[in-house]
Amino acid sequence: MSYSYHRERSYSSRSGSRSSSRRRFKESLIIITIVLAIIIALMFVCLKLWQGKNELQNSLVEKSVIVKTYEQELSILRTLNPYHVGSSEVLQEAVNNIDLFPGWITRVYPLPENHEKAMYMMDLGSFVMNETRFSLSSHQRYGIPKPNKSMYRMNGLMPSHVKGRHQIGIEFYINDRKLVVAKDKSGIGSCYARVDVNQKRVIDKHLRIFTRYNTEQMLTGEVELNKGLFPISAVFYCDKRSDFNGADVEVAISFRQPNQSSLSVERNSIFHIYNPQGVTAKL
Repeated sequence: MSYSYHRERSYSSRSGSRSSSRRRFKESLIIITIVLAIIIALMFVCLKLWQGKNELQNSLVEKSVIVKTYEQELSILRTLNPYHVGSSEVLQEAVNNIDLFPGWITRVYPLPENHEKAMYMMDLGSFVMNETRFSLSSHQRYGIPKPNKSMYRMNGLMPSHVKGRHQIGIEFYINDRKLVVAKDKSGIGSCYARVDVNQKRVIDKHLRIFTRYNTEQMLTGEVELNKGLFPISAVFYCDKRSDFNGADVEVAISFRQPNQSSLSVERNSIFHIYNPQGVTAKL
Protein backbone atom coordinates (compact mmCIF):
# COMPACT_ATOMS: atom_id res chain seq x y z
CA MET A 1 0.00 0.00 0.00
CA SER A 2 2.84 2.32 0.76
CA TYR A 3 4.17 1.93 -2.81
CA SER A 4 0.76 2.52 -4.41
CA TYR A 5 0.13 5.49 -2.19
CA HIS A 6 3.45 7.12 -3.06
CA ARG A 7 2.97 6.44 -6.79
CA GLU A 8 -0.52 8.00 -6.80
CA ARG A 9 0.71 10.92 -4.82
CA SER A 10 3.64 11.46 -7.22
CA TYR A 11 1.30 11.23 -10.23
CA SER A 12 -1.10 13.67 -8.62
CA SER A 13 1.75 16.07 -7.93
CA ARG A 14 2.99 15.90 -11.52
CA SER A 15 -0.54 16.42 -12.87
CA GLY A 16 -1.01 19.42 -10.63
CA SER A 17 2.31 20.85 -11.78
CA ARG A 18 1.40 20.42 -15.49
CA SER A 19 -2.03 21.96 -14.89
CA SER A 20 -0.43 24.91 -13.11
CA SER A 21 2.07 25.35 -15.98
CA ARG A 22 -0.71 25.33 -18.57
CA ARG A 23 -2.66 27.85 -16.54
CA ARG A 24 0.36 30.15 -16.27
CA PHE A 25 1.00 29.74 -20.01
CA LYS A 26 -2.59 30.72 -20.81
CA GLU A 27 -2.35 33.70 -18.47
CA SER A 28 0.89 34.76 -20.17
CA LEU A 29 -0.74 34.49 -23.62
CA ILE A 30 -3.67 36.61 -22.43
CA ILE A 31 -1.32 39.24 -21.00
CA ILE A 32 0.77 39.30 -24.20
CA THR A 33 -2.39 39.59 -26.33
CA ILE A 34 -3.66 42.47 -24.20
CA VAL A 35 -0.28 44.24 -24.38
CA LEU A 36 -0.13 43.80 -28.17
CA ALA A 37 -3.69 45.08 -28.52
CA ILE A 38 -2.79 48.17 -26.44
CA ILE A 39 0.35 48.76 -28.53
CA ILE A 40 -1.61 48.43 -31.80
CA ALA A 41 -4.31 50.78 -30.47
CA LEU A 42 -1.66 53.32 -29.46
CA MET A 43 0.01 53.06 -32.89
CA PHE A 44 -3.38 53.59 -34.57
CA VAL A 45 -4.07 56.65 -32.39
CA CYS A 46 -0.60 58.05 -33.16
CA LEU A 47 -1.15 57.48 -36.89
CA LYS A 48 -4.50 59.29 -36.75
CA LEU A 49 -2.94 62.17 -34.82
CA TRP A 50 -0.11 62.38 -37.37
CA GLN A 51 -2.58 62.37 -40.27
CA GLY A 52 -4.67 65.00 -38.51
CA LYS A 53 -1.57 67.14 -38.00
CA ASN A 54 -0.67 66.90 -41.71
CA GLU A 55 -4.24 67.70 -42.76
CA LEU A 56 -4.26 70.70 -40.42
CA GLN A 57 -0.93 71.93 -41.81
CA ASN A 58 -2.17 71.50 -45.39
CA SER A 59 -5.39 73.31 -44.51
CA LEU A 60 -3.44 76.19 -42.95
CA VAL A 61 -1.22 76.47 -46.04
CA GLU A 62 -4.27 76.46 -48.34
CA LYS A 63 -6.05 79.08 -46.23
CA SER A 64 -2.89 81.20 -46.19
CA VAL A 65 -2.80 81.12 -50.00
CA ILE A 66 -6.49 82.06 -50.14
CA VAL A 67 -5.94 84.98 -47.74
CA LYS A 68 -3.01 86.25 -49.85
CA THR A 69 -5.15 85.94 -52.97
CA TYR A 70 -7.98 87.89 -51.40
CA GLU A 71 -5.51 90.54 -50.25
CA GLN A 72 -4.23 90.80 -53.82
CA GLU A 73 -7.80 91.05 -55.12
CA LEU A 74 -8.54 93.80 -52.59
CA SER A 75 -5.42 95.68 -53.65
CA ILE A 76 -6.46 95.43 -57.30
CA LEU A 77 -9.99 96.58 -56.48
CA ARG A 78 -8.58 99.57 -54.61
CA THR A 79 -6.49 100.39 -57.66
CA LEU A 80 -9.55 100.10 -59.91
CA ASN A 81 -11.47 102.46 -57.60
CA PRO A 82 -9.35 105.64 -57.46
CA TYR A 83 -12.19 107.90 -56.34
CA HIS A 84 -12.45 106.91 -52.65
CA VAL A 85 -16.19 106.41 -52.92
CA GLY A 86 -18.48 103.43 -52.31
CA SER A 87 -18.46 100.56 -54.76
CA SER A 88 -21.98 101.46 -55.91
CA GLU A 89 -20.73 104.93 -56.93
CA VAL A 90 -17.60 103.88 -58.83
CA LEU A 91 -19.22 103.51 -62.26
CA GLN A 92 -21.09 106.79 -62.04
CA GLU A 93 -17.93 108.56 -60.89
CA ALA A 94 -15.98 107.06 -63.81
CA VAL A 95 -18.66 108.19 -66.27
CA ASN A 96 -18.77 111.69 -64.78
CA ASN A 97 -14.97 112.01 -65.00
CA ILE A 98 -14.78 110.38 -68.45
CA ASP A 99 -12.32 107.84 -67.02
CA LEU A 100 -13.58 104.87 -69.06
CA PHE A 101 -11.26 103.51 -71.74
CA PRO A 102 -11.68 100.55 -74.13
CA GLY A 103 -10.10 97.23 -73.17
CA TRP A 104 -9.99 94.45 -70.59
CA ILE A 105 -7.82 94.39 -67.46
CA THR A 106 -6.08 91.08 -68.18
CA ARG A 107 -4.13 89.07 -65.60
CA VAL A 108 -1.85 86.19 -66.52
CA TYR A 109 -1.62 83.00 -64.43
CA PRO A 110 0.17 79.66 -64.65
CA LEU A 111 -2.18 76.86 -65.63
CA PRO A 112 -4.38 75.67 -62.74
CA GLU A 113 -4.89 72.01 -61.85
CA ASN A 114 -8.62 72.59 -62.45
CA HIS A 115 -10.87 75.61 -62.94
CA GLU A 116 -12.12 75.48 -59.32
CA LYS A 117 -8.61 76.40 -58.14
CA ALA A 118 -8.17 79.20 -60.66
CA MET A 119 -9.52 81.83 -58.25
CA TYR A 120 -6.91 81.03 -55.56
CA MET A 121 -3.77 81.56 -57.61
CA MET A 122 -1.33 84.46 -57.73
CA ASP A 123 -0.97 86.18 -61.09
CA LEU A 124 2.30 86.69 -62.97
CA GLY A 125 1.40 90.18 -64.19
CA SER A 126 -1.35 92.22 -65.83
CA PHE A 127 -1.94 94.39 -68.89
CA VAL A 128 -4.78 96.05 -70.82
CA MET A 129 -6.13 93.90 -73.65
CA ASN A 130 -7.70 96.10 -76.32
CA GLU A 131 -7.99 93.53 -79.08
CA THR A 132 -11.03 91.78 -80.51
CA ARG A 133 -9.03 88.62 -81.23
CA PHE A 134 -5.97 87.63 -79.26
CA SER A 135 -3.70 84.68 -78.53
CA LEU A 136 -2.99 83.23 -75.10
CA SER A 137 0.59 84.45 -75.49
CA SER A 138 -0.30 88.16 -75.94
CA HIS A 139 1.24 88.95 -72.53
CA GLN A 140 4.73 88.34 -73.92
CA ARG A 141 4.59 91.77 -75.59
CA TYR A 142 4.22 93.41 -72.17
CA GLY A 143 7.33 92.04 -70.46
CA ILE A 144 5.43 89.44 -68.42
CA PRO A 145 7.20 86.08 -67.82
CA LYS A 146 6.73 83.72 -70.70
CA PRO A 147 5.15 80.41 -69.74
CA ASN A 148 4.44 78.33 -72.85
CA LYS A 149 0.94 77.74 -71.55
CA SER A 150 -0.98 80.20 -69.40
CA MET A 151 -4.42 81.19 -68.16
CA TYR A 152 -6.00 84.59 -68.78
CA ARG A 153 -8.41 86.13 -66.28
CA MET A 154 -10.04 89.25 -67.69
CA ASN A 155 -12.20 91.95 -66.07
CA GLY A 156 -14.02 94.95 -67.52
CA LEU A 157 -17.25 96.88 -67.80
CA MET A 158 -19.88 95.95 -70.38
CA PRO A 159 -22.24 98.70 -71.62
CA SER A 160 -25.88 97.81 -72.18
CA HIS A 161 -27.37 100.44 -74.48
CA VAL A 162 -30.75 98.70 -74.67
CA LYS A 163 -32.65 96.82 -71.99
CA GLY A 164 -33.17 93.15 -72.85
CA ARG A 165 -31.40 89.90 -73.57
CA HIS A 166 -27.73 90.22 -74.55
CA GLN A 167 -25.73 87.47 -76.23
CA ILE A 168 -22.00 86.81 -75.83
CA GLY A 169 -19.95 84.61 -78.15
CA ILE A 170 -16.55 83.02 -77.45
CA GLU A 171 -14.71 81.44 -80.36
CA PHE A 172 -11.51 79.40 -80.10
CA TYR A 173 -9.16 79.27 -83.08
CA ILE A 174 -6.35 76.72 -83.14
CA ASN A 175 -3.40 77.77 -85.27
CA ASP A 176 -1.70 74.44 -85.93
CA ARG A 177 0.96 75.64 -88.35
CA LYS A 178 3.61 74.94 -85.70
CA LEU A 179 2.13 71.56 -84.84
CA VAL A 180 3.60 68.54 -86.56
CA VAL A 181 0.40 66.86 -87.69
CA ALA A 182 0.43 64.03 -90.21
CA LYS A 183 -2.57 63.19 -92.36
CA ASP A 184 -3.59 60.34 -90.09
CA LYS A 185 -3.00 62.28 -86.86
CA SER A 186 -4.53 65.25 -85.10
CA GLY A 187 -3.62 67.86 -82.54
CA ILE A 188 -5.80 67.16 -79.51
CA GLY A 189 -6.63 69.45 -76.64
CA SER A 190 -9.13 70.60 -74.06
CA CYS A 191 -9.80 74.33 -73.58
CA TYR A 192 -11.92 76.06 -70.95
CA ALA A 193 -13.99 79.25 -71.12
CA ARG A 194 -16.01 80.99 -68.45
CA VAL A 195 -17.84 84.32 -68.64
CA ASP A 196 -19.76 86.09 -65.84
CA VAL A 197 -21.81 89.25 -66.34
CA ASN A 198 -23.27 91.19 -63.43
CA GLN A 199 -22.57 88.21 -61.10
CA LYS A 200 -24.43 85.80 -63.40
CA ARG A 201 -22.72 82.81 -65.04
CA VAL A 202 -23.19 83.12 -68.82
CA ILE A 203 -20.67 80.59 -70.19
CA ASP A 204 -18.93 77.76 -68.32
CA LYS A 205 -17.66 74.93 -70.50
CA HIS A 206 -14.73 72.72 -71.49
CA LEU A 207 -14.18 72.14 -75.21
CA ARG A 208 -12.56 69.07 -76.75
CA ILE A 209 -10.70 70.10 -79.88
CA PHE A 210 -9.36 67.80 -82.63
CA THR A 211 -7.51 69.81 -85.26
CA ARG A 212 -7.86 67.05 -87.84
CA TYR A 213 -11.59 67.72 -88.02
CA ASN A 214 -12.05 71.28 -86.79
CA THR A 215 -9.74 74.11 -85.74
CA GLU A 216 -12.53 76.48 -84.66
CA GLN A 217 -15.20 76.10 -81.98
CA MET A 218 -17.86 78.54 -80.83
CA LEU A 219 -19.60 79.01 -77.46
CA THR A 220 -22.52 81.36 -76.77
CA GLY A 221 -24.45 82.49 -73.74
CA GLU A 222 -27.19 84.98 -72.90
CA VAL A 223 -27.94 87.35 -70.03
CA GLU A 224 -30.79 89.74 -69.26
CA LEU A 225 -29.61 93.31 -68.54
CA ASN A 226 -31.10 96.72 -67.93
CA LYS A 227 -29.63 99.79 -69.55
CA GLY A 228 -26.31 100.76 -67.98
CA LEU A 229 -22.75 99.54 -67.29
CA PHE A 230 -22.20 96.08 -65.80
CA PRO A 231 -19.10 94.19 -64.56
CA ILE A 232 -17.94 91.35 -66.78
CA SER A 233 -15.21 88.76 -66.18
CA ALA A 234 -13.80 85.96 -68.30
CA VAL A 235 -11.36 83.06 -67.87
CA PHE A 236 -9.61 81.26 -70.74
CA TYR A 237 -6.99 78.50 -70.88
CA CYS A 238 -6.13 75.15 -72.48
CA ASP A 239 -5.15 72.19 -70.28
CA LYS A 240 -1.53 71.18 -69.68
CA ARG A 241 -2.01 67.92 -71.56
CA SER A 242 -3.22 69.74 -74.69
CA ASP A 243 -1.01 69.71 -77.76
CA PHE A 244 -1.39 73.50 -78.04
CA ASN A 245 0.82 76.23 -76.59
CA GLY A 246 -0.42 79.74 -75.88
CA ALA A 247 0.69 81.00 -79.29
CA ASP A 248 -1.35 78.26 -80.98
CA VAL A 249 -4.62 79.33 -79.32
CA GLU A 250 -6.54 82.47 -80.31
CA VAL A 251 -9.76 83.70 -78.73
CA ALA A 252 -12.35 86.09 -80.19
CA ILE A 253 -15.10 87.67 -78.08
CA SER A 254 -18.25 88.99 -79.75
CA PHE A 255 -21.45 90.63 -78.48
CA ARG A 256 -25.03 91.12 -79.60
CA GLN A 257 -27.28 93.79 -78.11
CA PRO A 258 -31.08 93.21 -78.06
CA ASN A 259 -31.54 95.52 -81.08
CA GLN A 260 -28.88 93.75 -83.18
CA SER A 261 -29.52 90.82 -85.51
CA SER A 262 -26.19 89.04 -85.06
CA LEU A 263 -23.01 88.89 -83.02
CA SER A 264 -20.46 91.61 -83.79
CA VAL A 265 -16.86 92.31 -82.81
CA GLU A 266 -16.00 95.86 -81.77
CA ARG A 267 -13.19 97.43 -79.74
CA ASN A 268 -15.68 99.54 -77.79
CA SER A 269 -17.59 96.55 -76.41
CA ILE A 270 -15.64 96.43 -73.10
CA PHE A 271 -14.19 99.25 -70.98
CA HIS A 272 -12.00 99.66 -67.92
CA ILE A 273 -11.50 102.50 -65.45
CA TYR A 274 -8.25 104.43 -65.70
CA ASN A 275 -7.52 107.55 -63.66
CA PRO A 276 -3.81 108.46 -63.64
CA GLN A 277 -4.49 111.53 -61.48
CA GLY A 278 -5.85 109.24 -58.75
CA VAL A 279 -2.63 107.23 -58.88
CA THR A 280 -0.19 110.15 -58.86
CA ALA A 281 -2.14 111.93 -56.10
CA LYS A 282 -1.06 109.16 -53.70
CA LEU A 283 2.66 109.69 -54.36
